[in-house]
Amino acid sequence: MEQYKDEDDMIVMFTDSYDVIFLADRDEIVDNFRSTGANFLISAENYLWPDQSLDSQYPDIKGKKYLCSGMMMGYASTFWAILNYKEIENTYDDQLFYTHVYLDPEFRTRHKIQLDGTSKIFHNLHGAEREIDFGFGSKRVTNWEQGTRPQVLHGNGPTKISLNRFGNYHPKVFDPTIGNKGKCLICDEKEGTIDIEKTEELPIILTTMFITERTPFLDYFINKTFSQNYPTEKWHVRIYNRVWGHADHIQELVNYHVTNGEKKFASFKLMQPKETISKKLPELYQEGMQACLDLECGFYFVMDSVITLTSDEVLKDLVHWNRSVITTQLTQPGQYWSNFWGDVSKDGFYKRAPDYFNLVKRERQGLWNVAFVNHLVAIRSDVIRDQKVSYINSRYDDSNYDIGFNANARKNNVFLYMVNLKQHGHLKRMENYTSHRTHNDLWQIFTNPQDWKLTYIHPSFDEYLTKTRVEFPQPCPDVYHFPLLSKQFSWHIIHELESIPGDIFAGSGNNNDQRLAGGYENVPTVDVHFTQINFQQEWLKVLRDYVAPIQRRVFEGYSFHGHALLSFVVKYHEKGQRELRPHHDHSTFTTNTALNRQGIDYDGGGSYFIRQNCLVRDVDIGWTLMHPGRLTHYHEGKEITRGTRYILVSFNDP
Repeated sequence: MEQYKDEDDMIVMFTDSYDVIFLADRDEIVDNFRSTGANFLISAENYLWPDQSLDSQYPDIKGKKYLCSGMMMGYASTFWAILNYKEIENTYDDQLFYTHVYLDPEFRTRHKIQLDGTSKIFHNLHGAEREIDFGFGSKRVTNWEQGTRPQVLHGNGPTKISLNRFGNYHPKVFDPTIGNKGKCLICDEKEGTIDIEKTEELPIILTTMFITERTPFLDYFINKTFSQNYPTEKWHVRIYNRVWGHADHIQELVNYHVTNGEKKFASFKLMQPKETISKKLPELYQEGMQACLDLECGFYFVMDSVITLTSDEVLKDLVHWNRSVITTQLTQPGQYWSNFWGDVSKDGFYKRAPDYFNLVKRERQGLWNVAFVNHLVAIRSDVIRDQKVSYINSRYDDSNYDIGFNANARKNNVFLYMVNLKQHGHLKRMENYTSHRTHNDLWQIFTNPQDWKLTYIHPSFDEYLTKTRVEFPQPCPDVYHFPLLSKQFSWHIIHELESIPGDIFAGSGNNNDQRLAGGYENVPTVDVHFTQINFQQEWLKVLRDYVAPIQRRVFEGYSFHGHALLSFVVKYHEKGQRELRPHHDHSTFTTNTALNRQGIDYDGGGSYFIRQNCLVRDVDIGWTLMHPGRLTHYHEGKEITRGTRYILVSFNDP
């Protein structure tokens, strides 16, 4: 400042550096300063620090009365005079020095020193967050209590998270008044991002999958991760599994994709429970992250098995932003539970941010500086190398390793970002996941309905929701054909039934059937009722959610009542029941779904509609025939000549 000590017209501003946001341009700030009539203006706050004994010496002014030295401005000559008020040691508290300057009445008056008590230019957030409105209508932050529009915002003290939240909107970062979802004003900027369309610019990455608890739809999690669109020569993969019950299944998936498959990653390693179970979770996650440095990767991805990805571009999309720590928004379907928090309590746990619901409901879409991220996190290697992030935090117990990671990042001023411009997936619900069945995921339709659909509903099903009746295939008159269930459902339900100890099909196929209310079956089949395996309610949900919309399109004027007292898997076998005699079904309409392959798993078979003189034989796995049950569609099951045929039949609205 010495070189400017005689500059009476030069205006100098001093602010803290890393926790200040400028909300106006130079001209507006200078004009506002001159309008105060002060030669030197210092920001004000509600708290007296560091010497509370000086309280009585503070003059009363409008607004906040205590000095905060984090922001100040004035004429250079006055600033020089203030700096030379008295000699101090380099270790002396700067705020106490300026406090003594201000509390000297003669010096204060002579040099026209004022505090900005009404936030005309400066606003300190500590103790005054509630005074501030985001100012969306005027597109400026507003101090509603003082009727001013501050031009410089200071996140002093414990208000860094609040400052970051203001920085998500100002200056000219996001305007929620534009369009239905607001407008991110910086999201199209190229500076600082990575061009993901140029393979040569893509960094080396390490993705680490963590399976630390029993996980529904685990195969989908691993398969979708392996299917990400990223050059494998730049992609290292690690899997840390701590669940013994998943070990064999994970090894099978690895054998399919990596050992015997086409995925040739830069490197791959699978750690099973014998290697991981003895390690604490923070240690395990820290080990995974440190491997990034050993591999000289540019980004490290931590991926917990709770996530379900629905896009193959997640890795590239997160790399594109080139942020220190970033996640994409993932939410439990139909819930507000997500993988980010907009604010945290003093203890580092969840605290609702004012705009949390706006973000989690995607009412505002953009790039957000948040307080906490987990489950799917991309970490740039420089913050790992500089030891600014770590999962080791003695303040938190082992189960809160993610709380510790985020606390360490915030402490070291590492920004945590969440982007919600695209739908990349969601979070599963992990509670109450049973393990006593062979394919437990079949029973997850109520807990994780979206994952159930992704896994067990035919991939072409949704296309048929927009077709008209005449556009549906009709292999026979009023017999409609559509894709309902995936091949995986078919394989799983067959394997589930055949894996039950003993022969669950044994004892069926007779007229005397104690499973029925009347104890008698007129046209018996060798079958398993869904009530026997406690799957009836799950199947009713399939009928109501997926079959009913199709029924309304093909049988117009009728609406499924949601009843099906008899839903079952039929087993035709060359050494058992080979055919079924002509009959009507006890239903308003029947669905008949093929579970295995005609011409491969069996020969012959098929449904023959006698009155229509029409045989339907070649039905793909998961495809369903829907036809009237009573009166018009008298039918029989044709004889198989080889193998085993499985079908899933449901008598709907009996």
